[in-house]
Parts: sequence; C-alpha cells; structure tokens
Amino acid sequence: MAGFTITNQAEQVFLLNAIELVVAVFRGPSQAGWQALFEAGLPELKGQVPSRFAHLTAILDNLQDAAPGAPDGLADLETEYVRLFIAASGGVAAPLYESCHLGTAPRVMGQSALAMRQRLADAGLEIHGPANEPPDHLAVELEYLYHLLATAWAQNEGQSEASGLAFAREVMRPWVGRFARALESGRPHPIYAASAGLLLDVLDILDRNPGDIPAHT
Repeated sequence: MAGFTITNQAEQVFLLNAIELVVAVFRGPSQAGWQALFEAGLPELKGQVPSRFAHLTAILDNLQDAAPGAPDGLADLETEYVRLFIAASGGVAAPLYESCHLGTAPRVMGQSALAMRQRLADAGLEIHGPANEPPDHLAVELEYLYHLLATAWAQNEGQSEASGLAFAREVMRPWVGRFARALESGRPHPIYAASAGLLLDVLDILDRNPGDIPAHT
C-alpha cells in the first residue's frame, strides 16, 4: 500500500463506515433503516474509533445520546427532516444540494449538479432513487466518495485514493462547511447537527490526514 495517504486498514474501515453512517442520516426517512443505524450501526462505529482519531469519540457520543427511541422518536426525526431539508414555512434551512450552497444565486440543478452527473457517468455509476433527483445531493456525493475510497483501498489503486481525497478537499469540504452553518441556523435536531459535525471531521481527516484535528462539536 506504498504511496497511499491513509495506509492503516483499521482507519480505512472506520472512515468508510463513518461515511456510510452520514449517508444513512442524510439520505432520508427510513424507520427500519434508522432503527438499525441507531441500535447497531452507531454503537459498532463507536467501537471502531482508531486511536489516531480519538477526537471523534465525543461527537459519536453526542450522536448516541441524541438517538431517538422507536417508533415515536423516529417519526419526529422524519418530521424534522422535512422541515430542515425539504419544505418549511419561510423556507428550508439547509437544502441537501451542492448547487444551493454556491454563489449568490443558489438554485437546484446548477453547474455543480451537471459536474456531478458527469463524474458519476465517468465512474459508471447510476443514481438509485427518483429519476429527477439532482446528482449533487449530499448523500449521492458521499456515496461517490465512498466508491472512490473503497475501490482504492480494496484494490490497491493509488489513483482512486488520490481522486477521492481531491474530491473531498476541493468539492465537498467547501460547500459542506456552508451547509453545516446553514443547518445550524435552522435549530436542527441534535442528530442532524452531530452528523454534519462528524462529516466535517471526516472530510478534514481526508484533506489533511493529521494526527489531531479539532472536532466540530
């Protein structure tokens, strides 16, 4: 694995699983999926934290503390998802699309969506979901990032890792930072706030790969 930026297998697995968790949260309401996530997936992830990423333990604790009980808590989480990301009186706090967090005239299906569509096509990937879903949805971009990194680390492809790290640094980190600030202004459920914080930390690790990055808690 010479030439890779992140060479430790336990760290690779942890980062991929953290990306999967954030995808599940921001992909949208799924009571069965969310119940499995909070009852099994999150505790498992907490048990995987590599020593070099120990600063993430606190934010995973916050996620666990905020995990809703089933079924009423999960229903509340669905309602909150709609308010924050889909439809709300006075406007949505934090749209889940990159196009909505760029420039002075944000709009769905902007240039970033077209660029993301091309990246997916070049990688031979397809969006599973509504046919009219813009491809620069946060969960779609994260799944693309997951694909690049998982391919790199499983098949020893240094170029795939380099592409994944560049995508995380140059495309995702700038707009996800703006997304997280917009989300905070909407007084989100702690699950969504902590998930955004976890995502920022993961992107920072992929960007700089240091031994100690302050957590976004």
